[in-house]
Amino acid sequence: MPRKALFTKEEIVEKALDLVRRKGLDALTARELGTALGCSSRPIFTVFNSMEEVASAVKQAAQQLFSDYVADVNNYTPAFKEFGLRLVRFAHEEQNLFDLLAFHRDANVANKIHPKALECLEFICSDYGITKEQSHRLFIQLWAFVCGLALLSSNDAKLYSDEVVSEMISLQFASTLSFLKSGKKLVSPTPHLRAENETTPNIIEYLEKQQ
Repeated sequence: MPRKALFTKEEIVEKALDLVRRKGLDALTARELGTALGCSSRPIFTVFNSMEEVASAVKQAAQQLFSDYVADVNNYTPAFKEFGLRLVRFAHEEQNLFDLLAFHRDANVANKIHPKALECLEFICSDYGITKEQSHRLFIQLWAFVCGLALLSSNDAKLYSDEVVSEMISLQFASTLSFLKSGKKLVSPTPHLRAENETTPNIIEYLEKQQ
C-alpha cells in the first residue's frame, strides 16, 4: 500500500516558494525544505519525484505570482508605464523570485515578453496615433529599458525610487516616441579606434548631417 502523503503538493510548493523567496534558489534542497515543513525530506518524495520537479513547480508558482502582480495594469493609463513600474517594483520587493524568473533556465520575465505587457501594444498604438510598426519598435525599446532597470534594481533594492523610475521611463518613452514620429532615419555610427587628435563627434550634428 502506497505511503500516505503528509502534505499536499500545494502545501509543499507554498513552503518551497517561501524558502526561495527568503534565501534564493540555491537554498531549495531536500534538507532545507524538510526543515521548513517541520519534517524529514521523505514526505517531499511521496508527492514529487525529485527536487528538480519541486524547483519547476516553484518556478510556475513564481510566474503566477508575478502575473497576479501585473494582472490589472491595462486598467491604468499609460498601461505600459504601469507595467514597467510594477516590474521594477517586483524586482525591488522580490529579489530572489525575480532572479529565479529572469535568470533560471527557460526564464520568462526578462528573456521573454510577458503576455500582459504585449496587451499594452494595442493601447500604445491607439493612444499615441502611431502605426503598428512604430508601436512595436517603441514597445521593444521600452521593454529592453524597463527590464534593464529591473535587473539593476534586483541587485540593489535602494538604487531607484518609484519617482525616479517613473521619470526615467517617461524620458525613454518620450524621446523614442518623438524620434519615431519625426520620420527621420535612424543613423547609428560605428565605433572605431580613435585617430590621433580626433575628437568625439557631436552626435546631434552627426545625425543632422546624415539626413
